[in-house]
Amino acid sequence: MRLASTAFRLRTLALLVAILFSIVGARALQIQVISAEAMAKEAATRMTVGRDVPAQRGEITDRNGNVLAFTEDTVNVIADPTMIASNGKEPEAMRDSDRAKAEMAPAAMAAIIARHTGGDAAEIEAKLRQTTTTNAQGREVPLRYTLLARQIPSSVWVDLSAELSRVERDADGNATGGYVGVFREANPRRTYPMGTLASNIVGSMSEGKGLMGLEYARQAELAGTPGRETYQTSPNGRIPLGNQELTPAVNGDNIQLSIDSDLQWMVEQRLAARVDEVGGNWGAALVMDVETGQLLAMANYPSFDSNNPGAAQSADTGNRAVEVTYEPGSVQKVLTLASLLDAGLTTPDTVYRIGKDVAVGDHHVTDAFSHDELDITTRGILVKSSNVGAITAARAMDPDVLRDYMLKFGLGTKTTLGLPGEAAGSVPPENMPSYQADSMAFGYGLSTSAVQMAAAVAAVANDGVYTTPSIVRGTTDAHGTFTPAAQPQTHRVVSEQAAREVVSMMEQRTIANMDQIGIPGYRTGAKTGSARISTGSGYSGQVASIIGVAPAENPQIVVYVLIARPDTQGAGLGMAGPVYKDVMSLALPRYGVRPEDEVPTEQLPLIVGE
Repeated sequence: MRLASTAFRLRTLALLVAILFSIVGARALQIQVISAEAMAKEAATRMTVGRDVPAQRGEITDRNGNVLAFTEDTVNVIADPTMIASNGKEPEAMRDSDRAKAEMAPAAMAAIIARHTGGDAAEIEAKLRQTTTTNAQGREVPLRYTLLARQIPSSVWVDLSAELSRVERDADGNATGGYVGVFREANPRRTYPMGTLASNIVGSMSEGKGLMGLEYARQAELAGTPGRETYQTSPNGRIPLGNQELTPAVNGDNIQLSIDSDLQWMVEQRLAARVDEVGGNWGAALVMDVETGQLLAMANYPSFDSNNPGAAQSADTGNRAVEVTYEPGSVQKVLTLASLLDAGLTTPDTVYRIGKDVAVGDHHVTDAFSHDELDITTRGILVKSSNVGAITAARAMDPDVLRDYMLKFGLGTKTTLGLPGEAAGSVPPENMPSYQADSMAFGYGLSTSAVQMAAAVAAVANDGVYTTPSIVRGTTDAHGTFTPAAQPQTHRVVSEQAAREVVSMMEQRTIANMDQIGIPGYRTGAKTGSARISTGSGYSGQVASIIGVAPAENPQIVVYVLIARPDTQGAGLGMAGPVYKDVMSLALPRYGVRPEDEVPTEQLPLIVGE
């Protein structure tokens, strides 16, 4: 039979068709029967997308529930330019009407988006029309993501999305609207409604994570645990009845501080005004509950706005009350004399004969007030702030014993506040030379932070019992369960008698300058101090300070104020005293301490013969 015959052609064609249908049938059998489950899974996988479900970050509040930091529900507006260019269709399925709509959609959509977000319509339209980009390999690929607006309120997105989706008719009866390709992605915004208030405590955030302060230190608790959502999608978006899975997010804990925001604001304002008045570099002020160790206020100046930390000097975004160490100066005499009284090495009326100076190593230490030889009581050493007297009295105690007392007062060790950047300070080593012990006795040769010294003097005010300071009252989890902070650790440093004798001597310090630091209606005790700031290789400037306790008969509040200057002008009484007086005057009635009708004003013996 010839190859060109019609019958042969027909039989060959029929054979080829049969083979083709056999192949197609076999493939269909494989897809629909043999590999049906696997093929279905593969198809579903290609259609399935997943995204993290962010957890709501916890709030930070003050002791009264006033919000210091919260998360605002905001979103980013994003677009898929490739989807917009095809009107949500596969390119081969587009009709002329789809092409016409895809051409005019970017301009119409940009106008709507700009109206709701405040963006520039021309810039938005340009982004919507850019449908390709270059990948890491240098190849041109479809652009499926572009950011149009950042952190707009969710309520704005609802209105924006509704307007983009709404289908309307123009004057000619043609349908407009119903645009596709614009979506949202969660990008919550951290907001600090009180701005600079307690910002050095609260801190701030960057790129969704804590950057400083408690936002950084408590990142894990505040952030919570993100969830996960998976769903099936198509070129037109999510498939309503497709497979969907959701692992819910666990929201972060709310943190309640011990800070009283009203008192904090008052302290911050008064501190800032005084630092500026005296030409200071910076200042810090603390208010502490004597018994609980809770900080009611911790002010720093200069400070910053947590909503815009980039606008501040980097040095002002930390917390100098815990980060900066300095030699405490004469405030240290409170601890030195408490230790000597506890050890039975002195009494308030013990008399010491001192000269106008005393040799300490290769140097001679003098007092701030001029005098020749005189007889001074232990009480007088504290009230007159005699360096010579403190050294003379402290020489009765073994240096290592005095060092141990300082360690029990919490010096040289970080507190349990949990604030980032806290410095430990330092005390001289064991077996120190005598000149270091002499220096430590009147406030030099060791370093401390403001919160350490406040807690140490609070121990004296608390009948000799040290209580670890705290700034967090407790946390509330996602289920609304409040968990109080752990009870503070306590230990006795000096006897109750020794502590009360020191507070009585501090009250005598107030009586000596009643007009400047006395508070009408209240018995208070105070101690001033000033010391040069060590730079490691020398000294530069000084810190002037004052610490006070009230009421003296049953101390409940400690206030500590310190102001740093670039020079050595001024002292604690004149520099920091006015802030101390104002703050203590506010704190006592605020926390229910009743004034007395009569306040003692008798000055007990300080210098024999006067």
